[in-house]
Amino acid sequence: MFRTSAVLLGLALLAAPALAEPGPAEGAALYEARCKMCHGTGMANAPLIEKLATLENDKIVDSLTNPVPMMAGAVGGLSDADKRNIAVFLT
Repeated sequence: MFRTSAVLLGLALLAAPALAEPGPAEGAALYEARCKMCHGTGMANAPLIEKLATLENDKIVDSLTNPVPMMAGAVGGLSDADKRNIAVFLT
């Protein structure tokens, strides 16, 4: 019994970092809900998703952290993890 518990605890500890890493699935959902309306159509000269995909993750995170005024409403309330997830999805 103790051995089984120790093995399960060890596996859980090994899996924990993977669960904390940025995920493209989460980023895709956020992009669909918050970004696609402009970046999917080029509305107001927003760069299209193809252009965003060529950027470095740090540049995308910075743009989400320090948005231009037109983007501020769409990105308000995003956590740092949300921003990383969007960047991972886009790149």
